[in-house]
Formats: sequence, C-alpha cells, structure tokens
Amino acid sequence: MDPKQMVHEAILSTRLHLPFLHRTKLGPSKINGAGRGLFAIENIAKGEAISCYPGDALLYELPPSDDEEGDVDETEDDYEDGTETICLWGAHVPLAYRWDEDKVFDGTESTPPLTAYAVSVDEHYSIMGHPDLDDNPAYFGHFANDGAGEFAFDGPNSQNNKMAALELGLDTGEDEGDEGDEELRVEDNIAAYVMRSLEVSNAMHRSLVDGLHVVTVATRDIAAGEEIYITYGPDYWVENSK
Repeated sequence: MDPKQMVHEAILSTRLHLPFLHRTKLGPSKINGAGRGLFAIENIAKGEAISCYPGDALLYELPPSDDEEGDVDETEDDYEDGTETICLWGAHVPLAYRWDEDKVFDGTESTPPLTAYAVSVDEHYSIMGHPDLDDNPAYFGHFANDGAGEFAFDGPNSQNNKMAALELGLDTGEDEGDEGDEELRVEDNIAAYVMRSLEVSNAMHRSLVDGLHVVTVATRDIAAGEEIYITYGPDYWVENSK
C-alpha cells in the first residue's frame, strides 16, 4: 500500500485527544422514535466546530483488477461494476465492539447496519461512527439526528406528514379523488422532508484537512441546551419510511 494512503487511513480512523471540543452531551432526542440526540452544553457560534464525526470504521471501495472485470462474484457489498466495499476498523476500537461483515452491511432484526452511520469523505472512503462508543464528547458527531426524522419514523402517509406538507404549502393529493385520499404523493412528501430538514438543521458534517478528519460544524448560532440537527438527505427518508 502507498505510504501516503496508510497515513491517510490511520489519521481518518483515529480518535485524537481534543478536549476543547467537549461542547456537547447526549440525551433523549426531541424527535419521537429517534432515541438519543446530541445537545449543546454551551453557546456555539455559526461556523464553529461542534464535535468530530468518528472514523471508528472506514468503508473503502476497492476497484476491480483487470482480470476481475467481467467476472464479478456479486455479494451484498459488491457493485455491478466489480467495485468491492470493505470495512476497515480503527485500531482504537476494542475487538468486542467490532461487528462482523454481515452486521456491518445488513444489520439485524433489531439493529440497523453500521453503514447507516456512514458519511462520505471522498470518492474512496466513507467513515462510520460506532453507536456504542459514546464516552468521548469530541467525537459525538454521529449522534446528531435529522430534525425532520419524523417523516421517516411516522411513514409517508401518516397524518403528521400530511399536516406538515399542507403547512409547507405542498399538494397532498386530497383533491384528486379516492386515490389521493389514501396516499400522499411521494414527490411532495420528499419535498416536504427536504424543506423541513433544511429549515430546522443547525449543523453539517464537513471534511477537513484533505479528508483526514470530518467535523460537525454549526451552520447558525446554537444556544446551550439546543439539540444539534443535520440533514440526512432524501435517500435517508426513502430508505427509512414505512
């Protein structure tokens, strides 16, 4: 492996000693069904770092070798073009906390896959924060919820989502006959999610220093006690809607 790539992986998957980023705490999220959330314990100005997003595990895309092209053994973590995605654990993660490959990519009946926590760093790497590693406030970025997460937890046709869409001035299909009475148009529900998520979000994940670390940054002034919200994007809504 290229020494530069080795250094890149090592720094990206390391939790550094950053006591000045102890600016948040965990607590019950204000979003129904979201579990724990991330809360500011001091005032944080727009543009300031809130916490880091940990690289407890890396997702790395291995391009196919010349002799593999056209003869791909497709698995759950292989793509049609032959690109294979592998999981690389950070050295700081205890062996007992390292999930097996099936759990990383597929999850279990009661646990979402670790890939649900993935944040893209560049065209080759994504990082994943382990949901059970919660003792370092400098690396709490993976606990920030989407402020419009109720769109996913309630389901696209819930009364809450219809009311939210109407509040945002979107067409729920209520005047389009019986079919409209039963189903909120998917496009409008996604639009409602995007608009609400952007409206309430107060932070974003940002890659810094040539992709060597990812930081959660305030996109507006945040008061002590406020929950930290980011936007997961419409793909999250589609994958998690009931």
